[in-house]
Amino acid sequence: MEQLDWADLRAFLAFLRTGSVRPAAHVLGVSHSTIARRLDQLETQIGVPLYRRTSDGVSLTAAGQEVHDAALRIEAELSGLDRRLFARETRLEGPLILTLMDELMVDPFVSLLHAFKTAHPGIDLKLDTGMARSNLDRREADLALRFGRDQADHLTGRRLGQTARAVYAQRTLIDNRTSPHSLGWISFSGFSGKETWKRSTPFPDQDTVLRCFDIRSQHVACRAGFGLALLPCFLCDLDPELVRVSDPEFVSRQDLWLLRHPDTKNNPRIRALMDHIIDNLPRLTPLLRGETARTVQIADHA
Repeated sequence: MEQLDWADLRAFLAFLRTGSVRPAAHVLGVSHSTIARRLDQLETQIGVPLYRRTSDGVSLTAAGQEVHDAALRIEAELSGLDRRLFARETRLEGPLILTLMDELMVDPFVSLLHAFKTAHPGIDLKLDTGMARSNLDRREADLALRFGRDQADHLTGRRLGQTARAVYAQRTLIDNRTSPHSLGWISFSGFSGKETWKRSTPFPDQDTVLRCFDIRSQHVACRAGFGLALLPCFLCDLDPELVRVSDPEFVSRQDLWLLRHPDTKNNPRIRALMDHIIDNLPRLTPLLRGETARTVQIADHA
């Protein structure tokens, strides 16, 4: 057998992780036709099928499992080398990737990051936003701002503080004396979910009228008047189209953490961005904790 091409193996891993060609192409920053070609090329070189499509997604053959396991070992070695070399860099210049949930892209936080870019023009800062978690082990990102520490026990973390959430409704509805008790929920639970989160709100018995599985979509739907939404205060308290109709609440899984891989701690670009965020975030604490807006009293609109 000819020597396998790492680019083919990398495409194979991305395809298995995402379950499809197009999202794998997005992860690797190539066209979907490139992923498809590399998968075909790998199977042709191996000489037997590596996977089968099933109703549940993708199922590996015995040969595919062997290739997958070997590719993981190669990836771990190359990623470890990449992290160690990255840690040895000494310049405050070059690329730096921060991954964060897109709901954090509000004006005060974006301004904080803009101040960092202004202070360090030689750093090519990239913001990787979205629901998917960029992998710090594989250096898909260098730093991560995340809620909670689940699935990240091996990462080095700094807890930045609590973030509050509350129930919001469209301002026009409330201004027209519509009672929040007459509105349904914009739910983030699946169809089979028990929606136990409703119990912590003043509206535990309201029916679900719409389901949206990402926070930005819930936010847009709430602004459009679909109903009530349980959303982060830092996203909604500054929104003139929304009114807060419950007091802020705190849950540990919404604590904000700044995370990095322990191998990369000595990289000066990482240290500079971490220091900037840690030093400047306290001025955003009132917004994160829901202290920049008032709660409309339910009794006024019942």
